[in-house]
Amino acid sequence: MDSPRSRLALAAVLLVGLECSCGPAQDSSGGALPQRVLLISLDTLRADHTGFGGYSKPTTPFLDTLAERGVVFDNHFSNSNCTLPSHATMLTGLHYPSHGVRPVDEEKEDIHPLPSSAITMAERFQEMGYATTAFTSHGAWLNSDYGFDQGFDHFVSRWCEADLIMRDYLELVDERPSENSFTFLHFFDIHSDSAQSGPCLPYQSKPRLVERFAGEAPPGFTGCSTGVGRENNCASNYLKDISTKAEPLLESHRQYLIGLYDAGIRLLDEKLRVFFAELEKRGQLENTLIVITSDHGESFFEHGSMLHDTHHDEVAKVPLILVFPPETGVAPRRVQALTQSTDLAPTILDLCGLEPIGQVASLAPAIMLNEEPEDGQILFHGHVLVGSDEQGEYKYVKVGENRPPHFFDRSLDPMEAHNSCGDPQFQVDHRDRLLSISRSLNKLYEDCKSLNETLVSLDSGQGAKLSPERIAELKSLGYLGDSDGEEDEQSQSP
Repeated sequence: MDSPRSRLALAAVLLVGLECSCGPAQDSSGGALPQRVLLISLDTLRADHTGFGGYSKPTTPFLDTLAERGVVFDNHFSNSNCTLPSHATMLTGLHYPSHGVRPVDEEKEDIHPLPSSAITMAERFQEMGYATTAFTSHGAWLNSDYGFDQGFDHFVSRWCEADLIMRDYLELVDERPSENSFTFLHFFDIHSDSAQSGPCLPYQSKPRLVERFAGEAPPGFTGCSTGVGRENNCASNYLKDISTKAEPLLESHRQYLIGLYDAGIRLLDEKLRVFFAELEKRGQLENTLIVITSDHGESFFEHGSMLHDTHHDEVAKVPLILVFPPETGVAPRRVQALTQSTDLAPTILDLCGLEPIGQVASLAPAIMLNEEPEDGQILFHGHVLVGSDEQGEYKYVKVGENRPPHFFDRSLDPMEAHNSCGDPQFQVDHRDRLLSISRSLNKLYEDCKSLNETLVSLDSGQGAKLSPERIAELKSLGYLGDSDGEEDEQSQSP
């Protein structure tokens, strides 16, 4: 993997300047900015199953206390329903089609790692003298093979529960205390279980919490499929059978599954409370910007599927809390604007006084001035556009040339129960609006694919062929080797 130093050399060749300095940054008035950043991703946590997100069950009492002290984004979206590309977006500020990171497919195609020519948030912090640390609990994806170690002084990736990550991170802090640091912690505990070692419940927690949130298992429920030849399909594979309609889903079973999921959330919330208490003892929360979010949510058959293979809000909407050091003067509040995971990298860097990176503007000015940001244009997994216009909020879905589009009027249909494009008269009456939104989605997708071409060409040593226009775009994006490709790519509908 290329080092930040080698990328700086590449930047010089491309005439892309980067001013570096070390030590804590200051704002224009001389006030201290956050010296530490703690970014925590709670894998598979949907926004509406948190107390601060309006859920009626006490799943997140500790996170609720953080939300009371911070800025909560009530309409925050992930940019993918898959752990791997979603986290690549968080750390780079690039949309999924731009960074191109995706897991090995069923055809055993070569993996698509993060291009080494892309600058990550960790690399920007590292270049400015911060200690950078990451612990991830998805050993198969969030690892160095996919480029997630870029910019981290200390990087550990393995399958493990939150307890182990918390213990090891605290030990590292005790061994290597640092005044200026960027830390990324990923916890996989809420995610459904793989059941590779035999039958088990789809979501794991403690018996006392299962009893509290789910109660007794309903008659006939085992956590495994019941059909002949599918008896060994348990946990996540059982949920997949429900999604493919190979396994029926009784309402009592669905409610029990929801209770198991909630119990898992509550267990991780309790672990976080203890972890933060230990950080407090060590002074690691002083002058620290805390960021809590998730990569995607989870479905419970609201739209006919389980797990997180859909584009609906139960999967797409995720929590985002920013807790600021008291010295910044940022008051707790709720933000209603449409925001997305692509916002994280430029915003976090900007809040620390560092040069932003990525494809979207930083939210930092609006946050610091206590203003409402403008609604973002959210690209979800390359084929879904969420946005707003003079007629309200919408979600537009277009997958390939041969499948009809879906349109949800989020202002009138927040549960996304009605595909307006299924109504011929709606298509006639709203032709211009639909055409405008479709063009916006195609344009954004094409720009992202072209940007990915440039990243790939830079990785292959073709950077010298970039046009002045491409170099200018690289500079505007804050990426050393991130721009639209030179060739006109044949447009493929996302």
